[in-house]
Amino acid sequence: MDEIEIVKRVFAEPAPTPSALADGRQRMIRGIRGRRPRRAPLRVAVLALGAAAVVAVVAVGGIGSGDPSRQQAPQLSAAQQVLTNAAWTAEGLPALTPEPNQWIHYRYAGYDPKSKDPVYRGEAWQRLDGRQDASVVGGRIVVVSGPAGSEPEVYTPLGAWQRLAGLPTEPAAMVTALGDQPDLSSNTTGSPGERAFANAGVLLWNSPLGAPPSVQAALYRALATLPGIRVDTATDVVGEPAVGLSLPGTPEILFDPATYRYLGERVVSDGVRKQRPQPPAGLSADKRAAWQQWADDPANQQVPAAGSLVSSRLRLIVTLVDEPGSR
Repeated sequence: MDEIEIVKRVFAEPAPTPSALADGRQRMIRGIRGRRPRRAPLRVAVLALGAAAVVAVVAVGGIGSGDPSRQQAPQLSAAQQVLTNAAWTAEGLPALTPEPNQWIHYRYAGYDPKSKDPVYRGEAWQRLDGRQDASVVGGRIVVVSGPAGSEPEVYTPLGAWQRLAGLPTEPAAMVTALGDQPDLSSNTTGSPGERAFANAGVLLWNSPLGAPPSVQAALYRALATLPGIRVDTATDVVGEPAVGLSLPGTPEILFDPATYRYLGERVVSDGVRKQRPQPPAGLSADKRAAWQQWADDPANQQVPAAGSLVSSRLRLIVTLVDEPGSR
């Protein structure tokens, strides 16, 4: 038996019962922050770095040759640890088969620089094909229909889910595919890694249901191969704990620091470049279009002091439902 096989057996865990697995998956898809079981650092290393990490762990554990020159465990960056745990969380989500006429219900929060009261919270519904939105107005559920094709398909929940589902799962191929999304990003000045990271953020936000579990996990592991990812652990201005990952010139991708579930995006000024704020969560298609027109005006793109919040948007809970009003 080779060393890698030994380590696989060492870290093997008994499979959960079907009822426990179903309960855990439902808690995760609804965004409930249950307590997570503690995970040993060595297991995180194995998940993140694959066979190379396994060999290093074997050496540290004393199973290998015992060569003193191999007595150093692989060191993951803070960003790699976050993305590795996010991948593990994604693998535990249920596999979905979304339909165009289904809806998502979500509770949201964020910071809107265009508003007199910039910190906002609420709940809304959106049809997966993007043709209708709904919100609570005066205690009633109000449904707003937009013209067919008012937004590019990849900016609808189902279109983004399908785009994600079609991505390759091998890390290098995933990074290449994410960087080659001209309908998501027209930025040709950033590095290929920066374009891939920015496009991943756009797809994750556009697809509130995420992606098939294996693809979403592969996306996080692919992003973990990019050098220079920065980590921001500041609580979001709306009061929600969040850990943000970014590359130069990209919005932060936000994760729940307790569950590592994807939360949303945050734009923070670097003090150098003009920053384009992002549309708030909860807007209908027509309102999003009007908001984006405002944000595209160079007069509304400023260079705040470094570290200043430009905008943020978070989906705190997302649920797949059959009609607006359902939760």
